[in-house]
Amino acid sequence: MSMKDLCKLDLKTSIKIVRKMIRFSEMNHILPGSFAVVDEGGHLIVFESRDGRLTATVDIAIDKAWTAATMKASGRILEVITRGQGWRLNVKHKGRLTIIPGTVPIICERRVIGGIGHSGGSAEEDLLIAQAGLAALYDGEEAPPLYDGREVKGFGIEFARMIASKAIEYILDRGYPHASIAVVDRWGELIALYRMDEAPPGTLELARDKAWTSAVFRVYSEDVVKYGCPKLPDYGLKPVNWNERLTPIPGGVPIKMGGEVVGGLGIASISPDIDKLTALKAIEEV
Repeated sequence: MSMKDLCKLDLKTSIKIVRKMIRFSEMNHILPGSFAVVDEGGHLIVFESRDGRLTATVDIAIDKAWTAATMKASGRILEVITRGQGWRLNVKHKGRLTIIPGTVPIICERRVIGGIGHSGGSAEEDLLIAQAGLAALYDGEEAPPLYDGREVKGFGIEFARMIASKAIEYILDRGYPHASIAVVDRWGELIALYRMDEAPPGTLELARDKAWTSAVFRVYSEDVVKYGCPKLPDYGLKPVNWNERLTPIPGGVPIKMGGEVVGGLGIASISPDIDKLTALKAIEEV
């Protein structure tokens, strides 16, 4: 593998980093947590969480990875250089900056190309897990597939991988615009998120918001105003802006098992109609 390849932080490489982190976490019997890899600008490429993770770990892991990339330093270093004056980091960039360990930049040829974040264990455990992910860049092993074909029982991270892989396969087979794909639980909390290599960073939050909308209102995302919020106009509110995650744009579809909504799938690209079609096809496949 050339240095140029090592310095390429794409979806495939990011999956490899996250899987190494998860394997290290499981082998060392660390509590289930959340795992994130972002690009140089702090935008997510891959997010996964182990089944049973605390909900709070989701955004903490993402913010740790964002901090590592945008501050170009680990949480441990930030903690040391602000010791005694940590209040300065309390005036944070939209609440995202963190000096908690488990915040590791990805450096290649003396340039920060991304960041790694983990939340779920102790401070020391989070740091070791993030470092294990960083080491994955140089171990010479092939990146694992997003979904390896194993039987999936129930709704969780393996299901999220399977349905996301079906969506990506459908997009690639038809030459559709690359997209971000998010899977959330029944409460709208993120389980997994993947950004295809050519998908604009702006699709990340949109995919997550579409998934949230479909899961918590139990309808297609574009139908939320019609069916999900029938009483809102009575109070003079506009359904599209009463909640920052409410997104009445096609591409969010509820996931049902045994007739019950267990979560939501959100897909976002530059084409909402294709996003909805892809989400429906992926759910139909699984």
